[in-house]
Amino acid sequence: MLIKALTMIDFRKYEQVSMEFGQYTNILHGENGAGKTTILEAIHSLAYTRSFKTRLDADLSRHGQVGYQLKGVFANHQGDEHEVRLKVESARKKTVSVDNKNLSSRAQIIGQFPSVSLTPEDGELTFGSPEIRRLFFNKLLSQVDPVYLEQLQTYARILKQRNAMLQAYANDGTAIDRILISTLDDQRAQVSARLHEARSKHLTEFKKLLYSAYEQLEQEKSLKMAFISNVRTTSGDPEGHYRKAYQDSLAEDMRKGTSTRGPHRDLFTFFLNTKDLRKFGSQGEHKLVLVAVKFAEGHFLENFLNETPIFLLDDLFAELDVKRSLMIVESLRGKHQIFITATDLADLRHHGLNVEGDTLQIIDAGKIQAHG
Repeated sequence: MLIKALTMIDFRKYEQVSMEFGQYTNILHGENGAGKTTILEAIHSLAYTRSFKTRLDADLSRHGQVGYQLKGVFANHQGDEHEVRLKVESARKKTVSVDNKNLSSRAQIIGQFPSVSLTPEDGELTFGSPEIRRLFFNKLLSQVDPVYLEQLQTYARILKQRNAMLQAYANDGTAIDRILISTLDDQRAQVSARLHEARSKHLTEFKKLLYSAYEQLEQEKSLKMAFISNVRTTSGDPEGHYRKAYQDSLAEDMRKGTSTRGPHRDLFTFFLNTKDLRKFGSQGEHKLVLVAVKFAEGHFLENFLNETPIFLLDDLFAELDVKRSLMIVESLRGKHQIFITATDLADLRHHGLNVEGDTLQIIDAGKIQAHG
């Protein structure tokens, strides 16, 4: 997969600008604030209908404007081109189209135009809360398994309805409809069992790719990843295990005003030498694990989708030491379309990156903005 051309209108600092990209390595250079990361954001937004920096569309509109427009021309490994348009007219009106056909839901584009981002914000994946890791793996699995995405959306709807009842009881003493909550929990148990099965199956494959990627970066330390289900499903009838857990936790849920058990509380944890990375890892160890996760993400998508993802590498050399930064770039060059942001081309040369050649395109973000 690659993106051949991009148009941005009223997106961040860009009033209106169009640009074309090279098939392999694209270096986006310019001073801080020139708009380098914005180009990566635009590509990600077209592929996933949202930025990797914010979930609020209002944050992405140019100052003084309401809404923005993006257009991208993507091409798959067979050379088939697809035009993706994203138009935001207000906080509540967002239109996404592929080849001039409007999509009825965000789910329709997930997995069509795979990309992997490695940005300073991604540090939260290893440093941050359990919810951030759940979101990451939900996004990843949704791209390769449409049924998983459908079940995830169903689960979210049930959970929202259940939590509204629990919150009304906890806040105002509103009586709980026992029949309704029992029906919701029956439905939730069915969906939970399917989510658990899909997570277990896919993450077995992901872990193999993760361990292999980490060994390429760091041979001395031992990385392990655990998927820890919030509800134990030791043997047979996982649906029954979930149903019983939901019945047993109802009294506590009513006290707390929220659902305390279920896949929305599952844990995805990284361990280095049997120690929880989030609690005990150094900054350098966090970075290495993050890079390994991102490499594994790329291989995982490629294996399932039969399509090479686009790599969006923001401030790579600031995030990692030179040796490993070059290792990443060299392993991707010639096989993937990659985007690298840089403030100084001379610095890239100093680090040993070859910034000349047919496979490379250099884009000056500052000049694009000035002439946009």
